[in-house]
Amino acid sequence: MAANVQNIHIGQGEIYVGGTAPTGGTDLTDPNAGTPTVLNTMATGFTAPTSGGAYVGFTNGAATFSYKPTFYLVETEQAFAEVAVVPTAEEASLKFTALEVTYANLATVYGQVTSRVTTGGTASNAIFGGSKSIVTTKPAVLMSRKKSGIGYYLLTLYNAYSFAGGDVPFVRREDTKIAVELRCLADLARPQSDQLFQFVDYPANP
Repeated sequence: MAANVQNIHIGQGEIYVGGTAPTGGTDLTDPNAGTPTVLNTMATGFTAPTSGGAYVGFTNGAATFSYKPTFYLVETEQAFAEVAVVPTAEEASLKFTALEVTYANLATVYGQVTSRVTTGGTASNAIFGGSKSIVTTKPAVLMSRKKSGIGYYLLTLYNAYSFAGGDVPFVRREDTKIAVELRCLADLARPQSDQLFQFVDYPANP
């Protein structure tokens, strides 16, 4: 297999939060069997993912996706290495720093808040926080176009929530940077192998 410089990726992540996650498949063990899991895609012109959601806008630094499984390792006296391994936990998260101080971005970073949009007269958006006991989840999407200009990568977290809250600094001599960490809950209505995320490599533009 020859090395391919086209597989070296350089490109920013475009992030959307909210909308509706793509439909899961019908097989509880294989998202490709029976009715396959629907793949999220970008609309023509890369205007938005088909799952929808609010565009985060300008970001600063890397948008980092992390997936970490945890395993129980079985050791015996008869071998130096482990002889069996069983998965016991897993986590998926997306971290990024937003630069646009918008109503939607603030609601995303705060997470455990209630929001209200008013119209008519002087329109305004309000966020209320304190003693909300129900965790609200929403899809989160990261799209990155390939440096060749043809094709893109599309990551979709099905059931994300703001895990760490965050700070929103207001500073006279620099831009306000909003650090966001989104973490996934398992969507138990989806197949067992498809409950956290999908990561699709598209070879062509939408």
